[in-house]
Amino acid sequence: MKKRTKQLAASASIAALSVGLMACSNEESDSGSASSDGELSGKVTMWTASLAGEPFDSYFDEIEKEFEEMHPDVDVVIEDVPQNEMEQKVLTSLTGSDVPDVVNLNPHYMSNIAAQGGLLELDDMMSEEAKTAYVDGPYKSGMFEDKLYALPWYLTTTVSWYNGDHFEQAGIKEVPTSTEGIYEASKMLTDKTGKPAFYPVINDGNAIMEKMVSIAGEPIVKDGKATFADNEDIINYFETMQKMYDEGLIPQEAAEGSIKTGQELYMAGNTSLLEGGVTFLGPVESGAPDIYEVSKAGQPLEASDAPVNVAVMNFAVPAKTKNKEAAVAFAEFVTNADNQLEFAKTAGTVLPSTKASLEDDYFTNPGDSPKALGMMEASKSLERAEVLVPPTENSAELREATKNIFVQNLQGKMSGKEAVEALAKAWDDAFEKSGESVTF
Repeated sequence: MKKRTKQLAASASIAALSVGLMACSNEESDSGSASSDGELSGKVTMWTASLAGEPFDSYFDEIEKEFEEMHPDVDVVIEDVPQNEMEQKVLTSLTGSDVPDVVNLNPHYMSNIAAQGGLLELDDMMSEEAKTAYVDGPYKSGMFEDKLYALPWYLTTTVSWYNGDHFEQAGIKEVPTSTEGIYEASKMLTDKTGKPAFYPVINDGNAIMEKMVSIAGEPIVKDGKATFADNEDIINYFETMQKMYDEGLIPQEAAEGSIKTGQELYMAGNTSLLEGGVTFLGPVESGAPDIYEVSKAGQPLEASDAPVNVAVMNFAVPAKTKNKEAAVAFAEFVTNADNQLEFAKTAGTVLPSTKASLEDDYFTNPGDSPKALGMMEASKSLERAEVLVPPTENSAELREATKNIFVQNLQGKMSGKEAVEALAKAWDDAFEKSGESVTF
């Protein structure tokens, strides 16, 4: 019988659950999952996030089968939950008795639930060999207040995408690695194509926040205080983007901020250069095959030693699990090198978080298709990848202020220096209100 099912949405509010979670975090599990001879037993329920349907159903059926063959007394049940409902559903489950044993969370959800005592600390349950199997940056994304609460699973990281025909027309051999380089390359591209060349992805402001950390090369927030108001490199980036927008090197549509808008312009041949994950190329391949064929990938548009952001999905074990040994063993099994490599191949657009997986020919010798080269560039940048902007209580305020002020800067409503100073003040106000003392 097929056990992989789709869950229904939870309805209780997160705020109402906090008190209950703090209580449950102090409870001991009422049954173990290892017999006296060390063999695992019992039921392990794992929730994945928005991975229902093929090819993932077949992949997880095989995972389930293999683990049950290794541990005949363990019954694995894998269920899928919509990503946007995952945090609330986990919190709801922790107030009752029907708690899952392994859950697929992003670092933001993981931190929120760990802060409320809802997740099992994994430091003492993992071998040193297992801990060192993962790429360092993604591994640290599973930590909250210096304790390990989650194992990294699949990743995406930023690469640059460009129209190879446009670059050839403009005589550009390599992607730029500095703010000045972006300006000079864009001017050459626009001169040859007659179209805006560079699309800075703004989205909800987070992409700009990550770009600021990359450019600065040092923390831009220390102990809850913004430190970038006088950072010349960040001011230069803001001023240069404004200049490029004014000169028509950046399309007017960029002020809308959406990666989708940038994708549509790129697919129409109306812009030449932007940054995004490997998933960026999927719609290009199906919707604009001619542009896909001339697409090239490169490293992110900054210095080769600058940190780059990585987006991580991971697996955590709820504190209230009744099968913690089996749950941790299953989380390790799902995230081991072999299974992560197979998952990356199944998904086609994500990276694994284990060092051994990344040494496979699938990443080191992938062929010469645009998507394969993008995957190879992404795997190279993992060496310097980390979560550049950690989740904070005031994340929404920081993102909104960043988007609004960056767009005003882009449109020339304030100078680059004024925009950076205004942004630093907005962040300081947000941290003062939340009382957070973070550094990133």
